[in-house]
Amino acid sequence: MSICLVKYLKDENFIKKFGQKLKLIREERGISQEQFSLLTEISQSQIARTELGQINTSISHVSTYARHLNVDPMVLFDFSDLKEKITK
Repeated sequence: MSICLVKYLKDENFIKKFGQKLKLIREERGISQEQFSLLTEISQSQIARTELGQINTSISHVSTYARHLNVDPMVLFDFSDLKEKITK
């Protein structure tokens, strides 16, 4: 496997884990995607694609997500409570 492909797979896994973590915290707070969209002023489709790991979100969106979930942004990068294997 080429180095470039390995790097891509690692990035893809990281992006998927970030999305899972965002969804986990949002759901723990009892907030729907629609409500979260209204709170954050980020489109529902953007939130859905982020949670599905389909897009690489921006740092400014990470900050916005954390602020509206009342967590430190670093909490969104702690994947220790997620399933080890990502399912596609």
